[in-house]
Amino acid sequence: MHTKLMVSILFSIAVALLCVPFSKPEEFVNYTKVGQVVPSFSIATLEGKEFSTAAAKGKVVLLNFWATWCEPCQTEMPRLEKEIWIKYRGRDFEMIAIAREQTEKEITEFREKHKYSFPMAPDPKRAVYGKFANAGIPRNYILNREGKILYQAYGYAPEDFQKMKNILEKELKR
Repeated sequence: MHTKLMVSILFSIAVALLCVPFSKPEEFVNYTKVGQVVPSFSIATLEGKEFSTAAAKGKVVLLNFWATWCEPCQTEMPRLEKEIWIKYRGRDFEMIAIAREQTEKEITEFREKHKYSFPMAPDPKRAVYGKFANAGIPRNYILNREGKILYQAYGYAPEDFQKMKNILEKELKR
């Protein structure tokens, strides 16, 4: 009798477990897609200037989301400096690197240490980042002169970086 009760209890537990959905690890969700107008935002750079999507209309824009502790971001940053910022600044081009969950002090120290010259801004509470995605950095977006997203990607891979550069170059020639 005791065995039947034990089997019955174990069976009930097994059925209950099968009915409970198992949670998946956090999935990276994009809140934007290529072809749509970029979400509107403004943010203060380390220099105290305001970057806004409204003011950037008429220019090609590269938005980069990153963090000082992110290894793929650290791999990508020198390429952003040399292959994009230095090459295209002064043209109809804007770039901003927005540091997700980072303070002004943290990114100022990082920037000075690595001698980056492109505009950076802190986003300590994900106020801007949260308009684009729920997780995953680095993230890059290229916007056309009308503010539409031409390219978006997260993570760093040399072939994706080259694709981004090609799209940027093509758009700047228009």
